[in-house]
Formats: sequence, C-alpha cells, structure tokens
Amino acid sequence: MSAAPSGAAPALTSRIDVEPPQWLVVPDVAEATPAWRAEALRLFAAIVQVDRDAEGEQRLFADGSEVDPVTALDTLLEFRAALDGGDRLVAGLGVPNRWPLPVVVSVGLAEDGDEGLLELAGAEGGLPVERPAVDELPEHIGGEGPVVTRYDLDDDGAVWATVCAVRREALDDGTRVDTRVLWRTRDLEVVPVFGTEVVDLLAAVRNGVAA
Repeated sequence: MSAAPSGAAPALTSRIDVEPPQWLVVPDVAEATPAWRAEALRLFAAIVQVDRDAEGEQRLFADGSEVDPVTALDTLLEFRAALDGGDRLVAGLGVPNRWPLPVVVSVGLAEDGDEGLLELAGAEGGLPVERPAVDELPEHIGGEGPVVTRYDLDDDGAVWATVCAVRREALDDGTRVDTRVLWRTRDLEVVPVFGTEVVDLLAAVRNGVAA
C-alpha cells in the first residue's frame, strides 16, 4: 500500500472485539452469507432455549414473551442495511426475552476542540421530556468523553430512551479519534439493565491507523 499524500487524513482501521453469546456483530448484506445466517439462527435458538429454561426462576421480564429467531435476524439485517457506510451494528443478546438490542458504532477523526463531544453524544437539541443526564466515561473504558441518557417524545406521543457514549482517544501516532456507541429504545424497563453494557461496548472497539 502506498503512503498517504502529505496532509491527507489518516486511514483509520477499527475492529470490535466481542463474541457471542453476549454480543453479535451484524455484517452488511454482502457478508451475510447463508453459512453466517445459519450459524446466527443456531445461536438465537440456543438463547431462546436458555430463556425458556429460566421460566421457573425469578426473571427480569416475565411477561411470557419469546423472541422469534428468524424475525429477529431479519430485523437486524434490515437495520444494518439502512446504516451509513461507515457505521457498524452490534446486537446485544444478554437481556432475557428483550434481545437482540441493536447498538450503532461509529468511528471517525476527532474535530479540533472538545466542545463538540456533548453534541456528538446527543446532549443538546431535540425535545427531551426532561434534561438529559450527562456523566463521564468510566475509567476502565480509556480515553475521555461523555455518557448521555435522554428521553424524548416522538410525534405519536411515545417516549424513546437514548443511551449514547463517546470516547475520544489519541492513537500511537497522535491521531485523535472519536468512537460513538448509540442505542435507542421504547422499552424503558431495559434502560437500567442494558445501558451500562452499551457504555462498556466502547472498550471493545479497537482503533488504529492503516500502514
């Protein structure tokens, strides 16, 4: 590979170090081969069975609902196909009977100054039903940035919760990179359970600069 021209933006590389059964990285349509789909359906069927086996135990959500593996997978692939080219989709699989929970991961070069971090994390604008909660990233994530939890009304009067966290880090060559994880839901009971997992996902995103 030839070197980038002087003054050109560095080419970022990113990987997401997660594994089932807690997380599943959803590929784009071209990479969602029949073999990958069959393996994902086997995984989903196994998780459904785990949820069934927990029927007699104290469960977080005991309303009798059950995830349909085919519908869940098709919905994830449709979500993935609708994303911008640079975004990735990771599905959380650990909340009983509420999985898969789609989280959008975005990586890009940091802008000059720090004032844009709150805007990138969604702390500003919109019509929240209450002032968004803003916290700092936990120390184990590395880097710096905000965690924003907000609740907004949509046009139909439904309340949506959004959990968004941004990590700004400096790579070995000095390049500054922003990584954002974003999750939205109308299932408000899940927010206290899954919100921390969304933030922790930042630690699994590894960035670098292509040689």
